[in-house]
Amino acid sequence: MTNDRQITPQDVLEAIVSRQPLCEGVVVDHSVTTDDVLAAFEVSMKRRSDLGVSNRALNVFLQPRNPFEPDRTRKPKMETVIFGLLFAIVVAAFLFFNLAAPRLEVRP
Repeated sequence: MTNDRQITPQDVLEAIVSRQPLCEGVVVDHSVTTDDVLAAFEVSMKRRSDLGVSNRALNVFLQPRNPFEPDRTRKPKMETVIFGLLFAIVVAAFLFFNLAAPRLEVRP
């Protein structure tokens, strides 16, 4: 008969500290190396297009990505459009009034 007792966190910690196997009766058919785990992790991360620093920065300006349509381009947020237009108006006014101003000639 098998031993069906519940494994507690204390059991796991004791097994780690004493470097003993937690489940001695388990037979593993295929052992997994750290290279296999790293390769699987890298493949998994490449499939996750919603992670990364650039996506975090773009989330400030763009609407959230639709998880059902990940390849669709994201639209800008309303606040981004409003502040962008205000910034463009200020830059256009600055350039217009500075470039359209009459040039003063200074004669010695």
